Amino acid sequence: MEVNNQEWIDQAEKLCSGSSPTKNEQFDRDGYLVIKNLWSVDKLYHPLPNVRGQLNYWDNDPEHFHHQDEEPQVNGALARYWHPQYRRSHDGIRLKLQKIIGRLLYNTYYYDRFYFGGQQLNKHTDRSACEISVSIHISTNLEGEYAKWPFKIKSVSGEERELILEPGDGLLYKGCERPHWRDPLQVPRRRKRDIILRKPETEWYYHQIFFHYVLQDGQRANCAWDMSR
Repeated sequence: MEVNNQEWIDQAEKLCSGSSPTKNEQFDRDGYLVIKNLWSVDKLYHPLPNVRGQLNYWDNDPEHFHHQDEEPQVNGALARYWHPQYRRSHDGIRLKLQKIIGRLLYNTYYYDRFYFGGQQLNKHTDRSACEISVSIHISTNLEGEYAKWPFKIKSVSGEERELILEPGDGLLYKGCERPHWRDPLQVPRRRKRDIILRKPETEWYYHQIFFHYVLQDGQRANCAWDMSR
């Protein structure tokens, strides 16, 4: 995340708008595109870990990571950068997205995040390595309306849109151009009966993943090499 101050967000949006043209008319018109069933949930699902903060993986061994106590963008959440489980998906999704937008892409980086009750993603625009990005809903233990946690984005026309993703759905968006955010995650209130009976409190969560790319012939192509591992 680059900025979350409203004045800076407005300035970044103004400077970057139109900087990432593609051959998909709807994507360019709105600045985002919902893609149903973009990727198999079976390839993305991971049980809720018992650690919080930020994990930074450096190779293909899931036991090899650096741990930071706090996730700086969403305090109290769990973010995992370069988790080995998703390396092949990063490539596979890129190939799908290239067909959708009609432009070739380079991988930059990815990370998944587990959100918990009350947590939010502040309104922001992204750094250059997130020129073409996709957020995929993986899983949640919330049900009904609680599970429909909207990804919010400001369209090219200036409208604020609320987009609901089912597991496996992806929201493709221009991260440097379009301000986006999530309001606090609402979870069910604990029942008085459960409190009286001292039943353990349910740990509600929402799991999603960001895959980031840049256009191969775009102005941010150098970010692919800056972020390479």
